[in-house]
Amino acid sequence: MTFTRRSVVEMKMYQSVDFILQDEKIALYKLLNHSNEPEHSHNFIELVYIWRGAGCQQVNGKSYDVQRGDFLFMNVGDRHSFVVQRDMQYMNILFDPDFLNEQLTSTASTHQFLPLKLFQEFQDSLASPVPNVKFRGKSMIELEHLLDIMYMEYCSKKIGYLSMLHGYATLLLTRMFRMMEENLQSSDLRTAYDMLPQLLSYIEQHYAGHITLQDLAKESFYSPNYLSKMFKECLGFTFTEYVHEVRLREAKRLLMETEDSVESIGRSVGYVDKSQFFRMFKQSLGMTPQQHRRQY
Repeated sequence: MTFTRRSVVEMKMYQSVDFILQDEKIALYKLLNHSNEPEHSHNFIELVYIWRGAGCQQVNGKSYDVQRGDFLFMNVGDRHSFVVQRDMQYMNILFDPDFLNEQLTSTASTHQFLPLKLFQEFQDSLASPVPNVKFRGKSMIELEHLLDIMYMEYCSKKIGYLSMLHGYATLLLTRMFRMMEENLQSSDLRTAYDMLPQLLSYIEQHYAGHITLQDLAKESFYSPNYLSKMFKECLGFTFTEYVHEVRLREAKRLLMETEDSVESIGRSVGYVDKSQFFRMFKQSLGMTPQQHRRQY
C-alpha cells in the first residue's frame, strides 16, 4: 500500500474500478495474507469472512479479535485495517452500493442496509449493528457452504450468474443479520462454540489419515465423550459425519480442478477402500464421482 505524504500522511482509498468489473458490480476473492494491512477505506462495500488463521481487525477505530467463523462488513468510507497473528485465509466479497438495491447509495451508512425492503424486519432488533458477526457450529458450516457456492458461481460465470449472485448476496446478508441477533444472546455452549474453529481446523489438517475422537481429545484436553456431545449439539451431526464431509468436499474440488483418477482422489482424501469412497460420495451427492466430474 502506498502513502502520499503532504503535510500529513493520507489514508489510502481503494477504488471500485480496480477490483470490481463495472458490468458485474460484485467481485469475490479467496486470499491468503501473511502480512498486516494498514488502515484504508474504499468506495465500495466489503464483506470479509475469516476462513483460517487469526488476527485483529479494526473497523472505524474499534478492534475485533477474529478467527475462523468471523464475518465482518465495511461500508463505503469505513476505515479498516488488520493485524495477522497466524497466516490468515479469508474471502472478500466486494460490491458496489447499488448491487442489491438502487436505494442503497454511496452515502448510506452501514446500518442503512436495514431500511431496504429486504431487511426491514431487522430494524427494531438491530438498531446498532456491530460490524463483526460470529458464526459458530452448524451455522458456520452452512455459511461456508453458501460462500463456496457463491465463489463457484462467480468463477464459472454461467448464464444467469449475476441473478444467482444477487439472490445469494441477499441470503448472505439475511443470515448475517440473524446471526447478529443471536450473538446478542447468551449461550450455555459458548465455550464450546469458541473452541470449535480450532478443532475443525485440526480435523481439516489431518482428515486424510486415520483420525479419531481420541486424537482430538489429546489436542484439546477435553474428553472424547464431551467432544462427541459438543459436535452433535453445536453442528447437528457427529464427529465421524464431519470427517466424511471434509473428505468429500476436498474430493469434489479435486474432481473439478484436476485430471487425477477417481481412485487416486479417493485415496488422497482418506478412503483406502474404493467402494467406501463411491458409496459415501453417492450417498452425499446423489451421483457418482464420475457423474459429478462430467458436470464441469
